[in-house]
Amino acid sequence: MSRKKRNTSDSLYRRLQRRALTVVCVLLLLIIVGLGGYAAGWFANRARIQGDADRYRAMYSPEPTAIVPLTLEPTQAPESADPTPEDAAPTSEPTDTPAPERTEPAVPLDEPIGTRGPQTQIYALPTAPPVQQAFSQLIQYNPDTVGYLDIPGFLSLPVTQRENDNEYYLTHNFDGEKSREGCLFLDGVNRLTPEDDCLIVYGHNMKNGAMFGRLDSFAALNFMKMHPLARFDTIYENRLYVPFAAFTASMKPGDSHYFDVRQFVFDETRFELFTLKMISRSALKLPVDVRYGDKLLLLVTCDYTNREGRFILALRRLRPDEDEQSIRALFAGL
Repeated sequence: MSRKKRNTSDSLYRRLQRRALTVVCVLLLLIIVGLGGYAAGWFANRARIQGDADRYRAMYSPEPTAIVPLTLEPTQAPESADPTPEDAAPTSEPTDTPAPERTEPAVPLDEPIGTRGPQTQIYALPTAPPVQQAFSQLIQYNPDTVGYLDIPGFLSLPVTQRENDNEYYLTHNFDGEKSREGCLFLDGVNRLTPEDDCLIVYGHNMKNGAMFGRLDSFAALNFMKMHPLARFDTIYENRLYVPFAAFTASMKPGDSHYFDVRQFVFDETRFELFTLKMISRSALKLPVDVRYGDKLLLLVTCDYTNREGRFILALRRLRPDEDEQSIRALFAGL
């Protein structure tokens, strides 16, 4: 090959090298900028979610010693003990607030009411107890509020519910705005009055740790030992729960890991089968027994190791002869 051809070939090779290097540099720069933008967005979103959580927490006073019924009209005057004819006039404004959107159908006025006889049995329909004053700000902000879940060092967030609707709060936050993280919510079939045997709270498994993003950490012994208690206050009552199982399951019927988590009311046999199945699947053997009559709380989020998978933390309510100190001591010995 002549010298001129070699020089031309070398020059072309160097130009190609420079262009390839330029392309690589541009690609690296785009990747760095993209990663930087993603990281900035990740932290900004995380900060926003944490700020929202702090704001909700400020609305809830966790020492609700006084329990009074909430009213839809704060300025409404209370009923007189001995009403005058004006006071006794019918009004369309309700005087107290029952559980959100749950009212019993009225008896039609055109149906005759039977005369009470000696064999007449009278049954009273269950009525909701008064709503705790501690929830007044949260309920005024979001009427779907039904509770508050607090696990110190893990999360502290309000819990919502829409009757027969498990979709809305998958895509809407507590402010009612569309968001990827959604909101913690009670199963739409659950009832608080009278309370079901098993309450189920759902939350997204967010990569930034928001909502139930770290719930699967309860499958690790050290994390479980650090968080042996959960406080779930409903708008009617406050209570503490202790974990007895932590496991993954599939929600797809027919799958080998399928588990029917949505069970709410039990007889003794079904209760034993339900709890024994959860304990047998638990990633940890916990020193907590469960017996018929215990109230259950299930915290449920997505799990990606099973088809349509879920991670489930199963807890039972503390009994009258148990207290926070004894439970912490029990778990410290694991």
